[in-house]
This record gives sequence, structure tokens and C-alpha cells, in this order.
Amino acid sequence: MKKSLLFTAAVAAAALTSCGTSDSATGDAAQLLAQRDSLETLRSQVDVALRDVNERLTELDTTAQWSNVTLYGAASGAFEHGFNVYGTVRSDQSVSLYPESAGRIAKLNVRAGQQVAAGTVLVELDNQVMRSSLAEVKTQLELAQTLYDKQKRLWDQGVGSEVQYLQAKTQYESLKKRLSSVEAQVGMTQIRAPFSGTVDEVFMREGEYAAPGMAAARLISNGGLRLEMDIPESYLTRIKTGQKVLMDFNSVGIKSEGSISSVGGFISPDSRTFRVTVNLPNSNQYKPNMLASVYVRDYQSDSALFLPNRLILQDRKGSNYTYVYVAKEGSQLGTVERRDLALGVVGGETTEIKGGILTGDRVIDRGIRSVQPKQTVKAITE
Repeated sequence: MKKSLLFTAAVAAAALTSCGTSDSATGDAAQLLAQRDSLETLRSQVDVALRDVNERLTELDTTAQWSNVTLYGAASGAFEHGFNVYGTVRSDQSVSLYPESAGRIAKLNVRAGQQVAAGTVLVELDNQVMRSSLAEVKTQLELAQTLYDKQKRLWDQGVGSEVQYLQAKTQYESLKKRLSSVEAQVGMTQIRAPFSGTVDEVFMREGEYAAPGMAAARLISNGGLRLEMDIPESYLTRIKTGQKVLMDFNSVGIKSEGSISSVGGFISPDSRTFRVTVNLPNSNQYKPNMLASVYVRDYQSDSALFLPNRLILQDRKGSNYTYVYVAKEGSQLGTVERRDLALGVVGGETTEIKGGILTGDRVIDRGIRSVQPKQTVKAITE
């Protein structure tokens, strides 16, 4: 091997010497250009031969002590960045029901776990006094309507005074409004289901006193389910509606994919977060207030050059000055070269590289902390 390399170098040197002393150097431009190209080719061959000879001589030098390093081949591939947050299941149809008026609970029409339809009366308060008042108003209204009808007929015939007609009309209309008011008050003594669902819990018992602000029952349904997450404001520009997320409901063993349906525009002054929502399908598997671990992918590239974070060094000048060491030339022995990097997205274990190295560059891995630029190192395999 050594003889072959020396022979190649000798032949190339002889050719260069011969060409350099040839009388053809005084020829025309075309001949000179051809000679130049030939000489460049020969010089390249000589450089390669010399490099190989020097590398082999260095390898055979038993007195030299080289720093052993391992190399990592920079390669391109699929790269993504994401983060994990926790979300809570919310429902538009999970409500606590409160009485609108005060009174003793006369009747509970439901029990926990019962399915009910929208409009079903769940709780009735004692309304005997109001019902008596309602019956009285209805009787007065019937009389007032009879008198009003008679006065109207007489007035239409030109008989009777206008004052009597207006009095009868006013009395009739006043009692109609009073009837509506009393009926509304009677309705406030009943708690009805605002939508179809399941009575999750009943908080009161018959005979107890109820008042506004005291929850009587809780009604839930599978409609309007969504997962709400609070995300740090640093991700505000990287979160968009339609982005895919991976949800893990560990408590029930459900893993599913969803899409961000809304991104809040308000930053909480306390937590410095904004609200992100993912709509959920109507299913009995999801329950209000259930927790889920959510992986949000905020960056993805099908072809990106990236390196493990352990290979990227930071200059004392600050975080904006990052670099790697690359081994140049040779298969086993190489010269250390520093390459300043332009970084892209920083992931958990890898970082996207926007500039500084190319695909195929041999980045020093093990031994990276003990080498210096222009130093000769020896590549080993682990």
C-alpha cells in the first residue's frame, strides 16, 4: 500500500515537472487552457496522494498520542416539536339547578341517576298560597272580562258613557297582567330540566327549606363536551385552530386524536396562559372534570437537519453563540474544525440546525469537551 502511494506521487510529480518545462507553454490559447486543466488535475491527484501518505505515516507513528473521539454523521429526516399539557373536560350541559324563589320543598320528582326529558319538573316547592291567589285572580278576571264585553257592546251601539267603558277595559287589562305575574310566581316554585339528561345528584330532601343560591340538583348530559387547556403565552404564535393534538385519558384508558377548535385571545395576568379548546364527541366515556394529558405538536418538518442536544456547545458569549466540532479529512485521523451554528426549533432531545453544518459532516461526539480547533484526533468506534 505504501509503495503504491509513493509510486503515484512520484509519477504525478514527474508529470508536473515535465509539463512545466515543455516548449508547448508557448502555444496558442487553446493549448494553454488544455495544459492548465491537465496540471490542475495532476496537482489534485498529488495533493490526495500526499494526504494519504501523511495520514498513513501518522497512523504508523507509535510515538504520537492522539485524542480518541467518536463521530456522529449529520443526517436529515423528519423532525417535530411538541409539548405536554393537562386538560380538563368541560360540558355546556353540566349544570347545577337552583330554585328561583324561597320555600319548603313539597315534592322531589326524581332521584340520582334518573334519565329525564327537557321540561320535566324535578323539584316542587310549597305554593299553596300562590295557587290560592292564582285562583282568586282567575275568578276576578272572568268577572272583569264579562263586564268589559258588555260595556264594549253598549259602547259600540252608542249606549252608555265612555268613562264606564274605559274603566271596564282598564280593570280587565290590569287583571290579565296580574294573572301573568301570579302564574310566573307559581312557575318559580318549580325546578324544571333545561335539557334532556341524567340527574347526577340531588342535594335536598322533601321538607327542607330551599332558597335562591342553594343548589337543589345537578343535571348532566353528553352534549357540548370539550377539553380545555391553559397553555403558556410563549406558544401563542405557534398555536392555530385545526392543529392536531394527542389526548390520553389515563383514568379510563382512552387515547385519541383531536383538533384544536378555538384559541383564546386573553392572557391570564396571574398564570400568563391562554385558553385552548378541543371539541370532544358525545360519548358516555367522557365525564365533566375528567383530566387528560395532551401532546400538542407545534412544529413539524418532513426534511430537516438536526442534531442531538448533547453535541451542541454554547459559547461563553451567550446562548446565541452555539457551535459544534467537526472532524475534517481522513477516515481515522482528522483535523478538528469549529462550526458556528444557526439553530431552528429546539426539541426535547434534538435541535433543528438551520446553518453551520451540512448533511454528511462528521460531528465529534464522545471527547467533544477535550478537543480544540486544528487538533488532530483519531476516530474510534464504540
